[in-house]
Amino acid sequence: MNFGDEALYDWAGYFGVAFYLISYTCLQLGLIRGSGYAYALMNLTAASLVLVSLTVKFNLASSIIQIMWIVISAFGIARIYWIRHRTRFNEEELAMVKEALPDMPRPLARRFLDSGVWVDAQPGTQLTRETEEVTHLHYLTSGEAKVVSGGRQIATLSRGFVGEMNVMEPGLASATVEIGSPSRVFSVPGTTLRRISASDSEFRAYLESHLSMATRHKLIEANKRLSQSKGD
Repeated sequence: MNFGDEALYDWAGYFGVAFYLISYTCLQLGLIRGSGYAYALMNLTAASLVLVSLTVKFNLASSIIQIMWIVISAFGIARIYWIRHRTRFNEEELAMVKEALPDMPRPLARRFLDSGVWVDAQPGTQLTRETEEVTHLHYLTSGEAKVVSGGRQIATLSRGFVGEMNVMEPGLASATVEIGSPSRVFSVPGTTLRRISASDSEFRAYLESHLSMATRHKLIEANKRLSQSKGD
């Protein structure tokens, strides 16, 4: 083997180490999840590259570590595939997950849905009451709800979360949300969400991310309505 060939094997090892460092850094920064494909694939690639480099400068202990890392990573990928593809949703649940929790892994979305109930809400049903504690997180999938603050209707909801700003950190509702026409609503107790989140940091991270996006969307829509009212 000439020097040029040996250098290629050395570079394989360098790239393997780089993949190890990048994957762990991304994991710590929250850019990837330990239960996702990306982390397992990056570790599988890293171990494979380092193992290739060891074929020139053999070290038994290091080789055993890389082989075991490859086996564990491959098992992890197979496990993720099996778990995700055995998780089932009915049409109603799937539509909600795609709209409200698009980035949440299927097993976590299944856990979220199993924590709540579907309700056929009739006109007059109040999902939140102004100045009272928000006890549940709701998701309106059909129908219509009125948003009332200070005795005045300020908005109308046809889809989306209700109570997302105050359910994870218990707080008072800033408005009353009342069903205005027969609606389909998914509701989950805040105490249940907080309990799951306390024991599952990944679930909490995904849920809070989606609730924050829902809040930002509502603020953008509110600003648009305010601008339009000033223009009129």
